[in-house]
Amino acid sequence: MKKFRFVAILLISIMLCSPISAYAASISIDSALAGSGVVKVSCADTCKKTKVMVEKGTTKYYYDLKNPEDSFPLQMGDGTYTVSVLENISGTSYKVLTKKSFKAEIAEENSLYLSSVQPVTWNEDMEAIKLAKHITKGIENDNEIVKVLYDYTIKNISYDYGKADKPPEDYIPEIDKVLEDGKGICYDYSVLFAAMLRSEGVPAKLVKGYRSGMNVYHAWNEVYLDGSWKVIDTTYSACAFKAGTSSKMIQDNNLYQKSKEY
Repeated sequence: MKKFRFVAILLISIMLCSPISAYAASISIDSALAGSGVVKVSCADTCKKTKVMVEKGTTKYYYDLKNPEDSFPLQMGDGTYTVSVLENISGTSYKVLTKKSFKAEIAEENSLYLSSVQPVTWNEDMEAIKLAKHITKGIENDNEIVKVLYDYTIKNISYDYGKADKPPEDYIPEIDKVLEDGKGICYDYSVLFAAMLRSEGVPAKLVKGYRSGMNVYHAWNEVYLDGSWKVIDTTYSACAFKAGTSSKMIQDNNLYQKSKEY
């Protein structure tokens, strides 16, 4: 498999004492769904060059605020979270526009991994979700649903080597675009597969990190089946399929080193 990379946020310098921006009052952080593992951030005005930081303890996740309202995962379990909205000043320097701390008590452990949150964004009107419902129609068993969607993904989505050479900056996959193009990088495969599974009621994680034998940042899925999380790497399987070889749907967890999950 040809080497590829992700554009990742490495370091962000946050200026905690900077003056509040004029449009900070128009930003809302809604923690009403914290019990489901979700926080919503909305911006009444156009929030340009704005990021959301979700932190719990020493762990931090960064996201781009791309829409008037976006949902973000609280994937670090029960406890106190602080969500901050950051405005870019220059380079990698940001100032805090507003922030909110709240306690999350997740009622259902896997409910988050059925939700539409960045970067796994989906809704019932999307063509990819309509397709998932069509090809799984009449199937009730989760294992069969996963197998059908897995087979479709690895057979119909090709690896985009050109895109892998230089992924767009701050890239977030759009599942209908991936479906329309019929190709993508590992991030695209994993977001598409996760979104389709979630729409069918099967908990699925998007995971980022490293796979043994690959020295580049990678993305794959963990899918909740038979009471535990199973590793499924549709990118790896798709490349094997296109090469005329076989690959197991469920991969050995020991081959993967996780750094982030969504």
